[in-house]
Amino acid sequence: MKTRVIALWALLCFAGALAQDVSAPVPSADERAAMSQQLAARRQQLETDYNQAMTFCYQKFDVTSCRLEARERRLQAHAVLRKEEIAFNTVERRLKAEEAERRLAESNALAREREQTRQTDAADNAKAAADRAAQKQADHAAQGQQREAYDQKQRDAAQRRVDLEQKRRERAKPPSAALPPVTGSSQ
Repeated sequence: MKTRVIALWALLCFAGALAQDVSAPVPSADERAAMSQQLAARRQQLETDYNQAMTFCYQKFDVTSCRLEARERRLQAHAVLRKEEIAFNTVERRLKAEEAERRLAESNALAREREQTRQTDAADNAKAAADRAAQKQADHAAQGQQREAYDQKQRDAAQRRVDLEQKRRERAKPPSAALPPVTGSSQ
């Protein structure tokens, strides 16, 4: 009986400490797992103790009052254990919420970084496309000028040929008269 009272008192102290200091240092995952197992083991022990008390009660003459006392002890112990479980679950929920917030913040930061990179890449691509278009236009204009210069040279060359042909015709003497026929008297 004394061990139960001491255990009950320890549970009350533990539950009170958890309820008061929610912002206490966060227990590690191993500590939380051990605490969860401890709470489950204590709940199982309470059930075992209750079943043993009920078995003992059936051996007594006054079964009803013994059963009521065992039930009352069980309810009190469950109430204390339930407070501890609530405090433990509160800490677990808070830790899970903090982890979810951290993951969300990381995800948002990554999304912002990807968006910024995408915008930078889009701006770089747009600038590169504009540069390529300007270069293509400049190349096209240069080709047009070269084509025009080539065509002008071709026209000039054709004109020179025509001029030369005309000058040659103008300079050309009328065809000379044919040589006199050769007669045999000169020998």
